[in-house]
Order: sequence, then structure tokens, then C-alpha cells
Amino acid sequence: MELRDLIREEYFVINAEETISKLFPLIEKLGKDRAHAILVEEEGRILGVVREKDLIRGRALKNPHETKVKSLLVRTGAIRIEELSAEAVAKRFIEDATPFVLVKLNGKNGVIYINDFIKFIKPSFEKIKVREVMNEDFVTVRRFESVAKALSLMKKSETDRVIVVDDNGKVIGVLTGKDVIDRVISPRKRARMGDTSGEKEKTLSIMVESIMSSPPICVKAMDSVAEVIDLMAENRISSVVVERDGIPEGIVMKRDILEYYLKLQEKKELAVQFVLQNVELEDFDRENILRDIEKFLRKYSEFLGNTNVYVYLRRQRIHYRNLPLITAKVKVWSDRGLFIATGESWGTEFALHVALEKLEREVQKKKELEEDRKIEKIVQEFFE
Repeated sequence: MELRDLIREEYFVINAEETISKLFPLIEKLGKDRAHAILVEEEGRILGVVREKDLIRGRALKNPHETKVKSLLVRTGAIRIEELSAEAVAKRFIEDATPFVLVKLNGKNGVIYINDFIKFIKPSFEKIKVREVMNEDFVTVRRFESVAKALSLMKKSETDRVIVVDDNGKVIGVLTGKDVIDRVISPRKRARMGDTSGEKEKTLSIMVESIMSSPPICVKAMDSVAEVIDLMAENRISSVVVERDGIPEGIVMKRDILEYYLKLQEKKELAVQFVLQNVELEDFDRENILRDIEKFLRKYSEFLGNTNVYVYLRRQRIHYRNLPLITAKVKVWSDRGLFIATGESWGTEFALHVALEKLEREVQKKKELEEDRKIEKIVQEFFE
């Protein structure tokens, strides 16, 4: 199969000035078996897309008959058909954080869905083990904790899901932000509007085990990523939990697979990918960020080896002296493993510096640990 064969012309188009109530009928058509992209246009030009999770959130939290579609708009890039490549598609998925990528087809539009693309790149992962791809930066919550606490942890950790564990620390489920919208917020709003099917009694104080997805789909660190891709397709899920004797060791999401795929393709010493949420980077700012990252990587180049860097920047709604609060996450894939650090401060530059300082501490800690092991080995061999 060729990459072009993945392009579909199955999508909906809606005007940016329409109200989001016009989108509600589409929710029923956006089931797991019939996913469709929603493209937003204005004056005949595609501005971006509406994601299913934003549509559901908008239905639950906004006034649907007054709020316009453009309030849910996610501005995305598009790939011209003559520039289509697997690397370009993977980068677009990561940058746009959408389940589909827009492709320009000589005067019309097409889309590539993430599930189709993940299966397309599956052969690249036949010999790759889960431990090489998994993200060890995950969040757990106890089964009897409240949904409100789980949401607070998600926000603090910049994630959209938590692993639910029992009193022995063993994984028993997964809770996502979408689960909370679907099973708590949406039913309550429907009930307030007179829909008797709404579940009035459910509040954010209920226990996570009452709305979590269970049993979770789990894998082992030594399983192949190709098997994980099959599990995701078979169970129509976006993540799997990595466990050992029932204890969670990590999590693998589709984003992790895409990031690792780019790492396999790019064998350069430095490859930096930006993922922006409500942040606009001028060329000057981007160059400064690249310079700071290059300075950091040069310092540890001998230790880290080949690297791929992902910089995630998100603007919060709070401002101080005209500077927005920025959350910066830097993720570095290297020959020594995966390093992740998050920083928050006023303005992009300061937030990035906080993240890089934390990242440097993580790398230094790993470096010192490996040096200590080398010394121990030398001492052991000396006395044998």
C-alpha cells in the first residue's frame, strides 16, 4: 500500500460563523467505527478543524446556541500532495494534536486518519520493544480518589489521562478527560436542560473507579510495538499501560509511537520539533529557543549521542505585566533514553529556561548514576 492510498475524502465542512449547536448531530456520526474530520471554513477557505474532544467539551461547557464554531477552532497546517511523505504526516499529527491530517489535493481536500497511518508505519516497529517507546512520565490515582482530584492531577501534569491503581499499586483502569466529559459533565448538563436521561447524581466528587475504563489494555516492556499497534486497532484505544506483575511501569500513546517513528527516520545529531498551543513564535524567538537547546545539547552531546527534541509550548489565560503564563515541556529522545522536563513562567523564554534547568538536572543525575556504576564495576573487577 502507498501512503497516498490512505487519503480519504470523508469529512464534514462547517462555516466558522455557525453556532456549535449545528455540530451536535455530527456527534452521533463520530463513533469509533465512523470517525470523520470536521473542517472549518470561512469565505471558501479552510481555517482549521474541530476535534471530537473539543466538540464534546463544547457541548458540555458552553452555551451551544450562542457560541460560534470558531471558538472551538484548532488552526492546523496542511500538506500539499506533492510534498506528501510519511515523515511530513507524522510531524503534522504531532504538531496539530489532531486525529487526522489535512492534505491539499489540487483544488480539493483530503484527510489521513491517525489509525490508518499508525497501521501504515507498523512494519517499522516489528523489532522495536515497548520499553524503547514507552513514556515513564505517567500519573497514577487510587481507585477511591475523587474525579476532581484526578482532573487536578491531569492539569498539573499536562496530561489528558491517569492510570488508576488499587491499594496495592496494581493497575485496574484508565481515566481520561474525555471520560469525565462523557460520563459526568454532559449527563449533568442534559439533566439541567430537562433530559431525563441525564445522570443528576454524578458529580466530580464521585470515585474514579465508578467512571474509569476497565479492565485496561496492558502490555509488557519486552513486547513489540507492532503488537501494541494491533491492540490499539483491535480495541479502538489511543493508549496502553505497560505493567510488570500488575504494577504500572509506563504508558504508550499514539503520540509516543509517532515521535519514535520520526526518531527512526532522522539520524541527525539535532532535530527539534515544536508543538504550539495558543502560542505564536516569531522567527527571532524560534532562533533563540534553538540556540538555547543547541547549547544544552552540546554540553551533553558525548553522553546523550543522537537526539530528537520536542518542545511543547502552551499559553495559559493568565497574564502579568502583559506577559502570558507559558507552560513549556521539553522531551529529548536520546541514545541514553527519554528525558522529560516541564517549566512554567511568564513569557516563552523564561518558561523554556525553567524547563531546560530541570532537564539538565535529570540528565546530570543519569550521567552521575552511570559513572557510579562504572566505578563500582571497576572496583569489583579489581578485587575479583
